[in-house]
Amino acid sequence: MDLQKIGSLAFIVGLVIAVAFGLFMEAGGTTIWILAFLGLVVGLLNVTHGEAHGYLVASIAFMLSANSLTMLLPMIGNALKNVVTFVAPGAAIVAIRALYDIAKSK
Repeated sequence: MDLQKIGSLAFIVGLVIAVAFGLFMEAGGTTIWILAFLGLVVGLLNVTHGEAHGYLVASIAFMLSANSLTMLLPMIGNALKNVVTFVAPGAAIVAIRALYDIAKSK
């Protein structure tokens, strides 16, 4: 299995876990660590150099809007918080890679 497929699978599994635990049960410490790990895998394996800008913009937009949506729709608030927990580590990895690419090109 190539790395791109592993990254895609990590993305799907992470979203399913985040939403399922957010809607049907409370996400504990282990679930949060699993979501963070899967987010790192997605950031490392699934986002190419050309996709970095779009991924970062979408991640930032989602994380900011999730806060407001959590207040407006409290019944899905836990699911949104879990998705943010999943997306944030990947966004951090992609942002660090983008900063490194910018710094080395100068």
